[in-house]
Amino acid sequence: MTTMTIIDRDLALERAGNNLDLARELFSMLLKELPDYRQTIPELYAAGEMNTLLERVHKLNGAATYCGVPELKAAADDFEGRLKRGEDEFEADVEGLVAAIDRVNAAAESNPL
Repeated sequence: MTTMTIIDRDLALERAGNNLDLARELFSMLLKELPDYRQTIPELYAAGEMNTLLERVHKLNGAATYCGVPELKAAADDFEGRLKRGEDEFEADVEGLVAAIDRVNAAAESNPL
């Protein structure tokens, strides 16, 4: 299993057009939204709200694209793809995404962008 980078500062900077202030602002916005994603994604899955779940995972995937968080991006992207394909078992995806969110939060506390 390949270990992915939790926070990639160079990628965040690249995605922000080499504007450090913008990269930090985007990352800060993501961090503020992560608690909501961490709570609502498992709740939506448990409630069987698959269309709303897809919308939330898609939004998180997009946000992760621009914030230099490749592990979170990969987890959201994989989950979104499985949802779009109409697969029917997502418990591991939910758990993986929550764990990736937790790792971003922990990494940001000890070493912010």
